[in-house]
Amino acid sequence: METALYILGIVAVMIGIALSIGLHEIGHLWPAKVFGVRVTQYMIGFGPTVYSKTKGETEYGVKAIPLGGYIQMIGMYPPEHKPYRGLFKNWITDARNEIRKDLLPSDEGRQFHQLKPWKKITIMLGGPMMNLVLGVVLMVTALSGIGPMQPSLTVNEVFDCVEGDSCSEAGTSPAKLAGMQPGDVVTEVNGHQVSDWDQAIAQLNQRPAAPSQITVLREGQPRELELTPVFTERQAFDDQGQPLKDDAGLPVTELRPIIGIQLKSENTPLELGESFAYSGQVIAGTAGFILDLPNQIYQVTAATLGFIERDQTGVVSIVGVGQLAGELSASDGLGLESKIASLLLLLGSLNIALFAFNLIPLLPLDGGHVLSAIYESLKRMVSRLSGRGQPSVDTARALPLAYAVWAVLIAVGALVIIADLTNPISI
Repeated sequence: METALYILGIVAVMIGIALSIGLHEIGHLWPAKVFGVRVTQYMIGFGPTVYSKTKGETEYGVKAIPLGGYIQMIGMYPPEHKPYRGLFKNWITDARNEIRKDLLPSDEGRQFHQLKPWKKITIMLGGPMMNLVLGVVLMVTALSGIGPMQPSLTVNEVFDCVEGDSCSEAGTSPAKLAGMQPGDVVTEVNGHQVSDWDQAIAQLNQRPAAPSQITVLREGQPRELELTPVFTERQAFDDQGQPLKDDAGLPVTELRPIIGIQLKSENTPLELGESFAYSGQVIAGTAGFILDLPNQIYQVTAATLGFIERDQTGVVSIVGVGQLAGELSASDGLGLESKIASLLLLLGSLNIALFAFNLIPLLPLDGGHVLSAIYESLKRMVSRLSGRGQPSVDTARALPLAYAVWAVLIAVGALVIIADLTNPISI
């Protein structure tokens, strides 16, 4: 059963990734068609075509290797106006001829390179923006539609002592002494109504050296209990669940009341504002992660070679994402709703990562095309002011850089896959 759930989680997240890629390409396809560009292909994946169907002037299909996707627009590169005699002349000439070989007389004015810069930017930003919207929708659905697992106010278990098995040393737990029972629902602490356990903790903190009065519902009837917590020093965490540290980098601690109970956990939907705030934090964190990517790659390399421990919050490949999805689905500690919410959060975070990664201003990534269009716009502005006509930007000449970036991406992808296979990240 566990293996079946593991496989089911992998399949579910792979379908989610395929849909995310498909929507990314629709983000490019739709504005391209709106602006009149002839799109010859819309493909999910790379390699040999598994299935395709032509509708109108576009072939829609799925390829054998589902690690990306693309749309093919007519006239991505302009005709060569000024001969290029550099080291990569043959590469550029062959690529230009390949891209322009399917041009028709009716394509005049419908080629990508003939668009105004703002239209090029709109088309290229369409894919990442689709991932951004999808990522936020998935996370908000998980957090506000289902909700994260949080402690409820219902007692699941009352421990005999505070420190687990060392009852002879710690004595009977405060909850046991107070007469708490499994199924009790805490409603008031020291005369104050509480709606979550954090509020109960805050009230208990008001009386560190005196008993607290706790009201519980037992079989529908209120019961008054007197309880004296044991206060212990514990690690303090911020609102995002990260350990707090002082200016010297040392852990920040706080006194926490311990009463010797385990609370039932339940899915508690967050307010929409909280979910959107969390999404914003993920976006900001992902942007910082992208800026730190060279260091992340170094860390993965060092961990793969056995020099350091692998960072459990570091970069993962599609293999690693599948492993995490499988572990989440097979986890005994999560209910069905929590598993669905966790998978939605995983896919949401992945879409945010795709959004941020594709905005890196290097060809062949979308951000590289956006930068090229911005450069073209600025170049035209300067030319208009100087009265020198309307210059264009020949992106074909940047192909050597695009090939180099592709080579780096393939190498990095292979490295991270090896790391995920030999030294995987676990939940």
